[in-house]
Amino acid sequence: MNTLTIKAQAVKEPFWLDEEGKRVDIKRITPYERQSERAVYNIAKQAMAINKQLADFKTKVNKEATELYQAFIIENNGKPKGKGKGGNTVYNFDRSIKLEVSIGQPITFDDNLIDLAKQKLDEILEDGLQGAKDFIKEWIMGAFETSRGKMDTKRVLGLSKYESRVDDPRYTEAMALIKRAIRRPESKEYFRVWVKGQNNQYQDIQLNFSAI
Repeated sequence: MNTLTIKAQAVKEPFWLDEEGKRVDIKRITPYERQSERAVYNIAKQAMAINKQLADFKTKVNKEATELYQAFIIENNGKPKGKGKGGNTVYNFDRSIKLEVSIGQPITFDDNLIDLAKQKLDEILEDGLQGAKDFIKEWIMGAFETSRGKMDTKRVLGLSKYESRVDDPRYTEAMALIKRAIRRPESKEYFRVWVKGQNNQYQDIQLNFSAI
C-alpha cells in the first residue's frame, strides 16, 4: 500500500487551495466548508491510524498462527500442508476462543479466452442445442450472467460436467477454452477470531465497518 499523506488547511492561512490547485481567498470559504475541512481531516487521520493498527495486528496474528500450527505439527508428528492448501483452526484451552485461518485462492478468467468460449456456446444455442435437456440450455445462458461485474466461476466451470451429453464439437472446444482461461491469483490468508457468548455459541469479532 502506498504511503498516504494528508494535511488540513488552517483558517489562519490567507488562502486555501481547491481541487485544481487554485488559490481561494479565506474570506470566500463558507462556515460549512471550514467545518468540513476540520471534520473530514480528523476522520481521515483517525482512519489511517486504525488502518495501521489493523495492519500491525494482522502481522501479529499471522506470526502467532504460523507458530502455533508449526508447534501442533511437531507435537503430533505430522506433515505441514503446502502453501495455499486449506487452513487451520486454533483454540484456547477451554475452547471459549478460536482462531480460524483460511486460505483464499480465487479463480478468475482471461477475458479474451472466456469471450471465445461464450461465442461458441452462443452459436450452439442459436443453432439449437442437440442431445441435451432444456435445463442445460438454461445453465449455459445463466453461467455468464454477472453480479456486480463478476461472473459466477462455479457455474462457468460447472458447464464441463455436461460435455459428454452435448453432441456438438463446439461444446468441447468451448470447454477447452474455459480451461485455458482459468487464472489463479496469488492466494491470501484470512483470519477470524471467535468468542463464545452467553448462549455458548461462537460469535466472530467483526473487524470491518460493513459488518458492524
